[in-house]
Amino acid sequence: MGVYTNNSNNTAPPTCMAQAEAKKSPTAAEESVPVTKTKSKTARPKPVYLWTVADSQKWLRRHCSERCATYSDLFQKHEITGRALLRITDDSLHRMGIEDEKDREDILREMIKQRLKTDIMEIRDMEMMNNVYENCY
Repeated sequence: MGVYTNNSNNTAPPTCMAQAEAKKSPTAAEESVPVTKTKSKTARPKPVYLWTVADSQKWLRRHCSERCATYSDLFQKHEITGRALLRITDDSLHRMGIEDEKDREDILREMIKQRLKTDIMEIRDMEMMNNVYENCY
C-alpha cells in the first residue's frame, strides 16, 4: 500500500505532478527571502537550509536592524550558511563576537520568524502534494 505500481488498476494521469508544481506560488511572507533563479513567472523562495553564506548575509542585512547588519562580516568569517543559521543560538552568536545582548536577541527573533516562514511553506507544499495525490488516485 502506498507504493505506486504501473498496472491497469493503478495508473495516475501523467499531469498529477505537473498540477502539484503549478499550484505552488509564494506568499507575501515568503517573498522576502532569497529565491532560486528559474524561468517560471513565480520563483519559489530558496529554503533556508540551502542558503549560502552570501544568502545568510543578505538576510541579515534585510531583516535585522542596521546595527545588526554590521555583523555581516562575522557571518562570512564564521561561514554561517542557512543550515548553520537554523541551528544558531544566543551562545553561538556571543562566541562569534556579537557582544550586545539586544543585537543577539534581534538576530534570534528574526531567525525564529524566518524558520517559521520556511516551516509554513514546507507544510503547505506537503498539503498540496497530498491533495494532488488524493485527487489522482
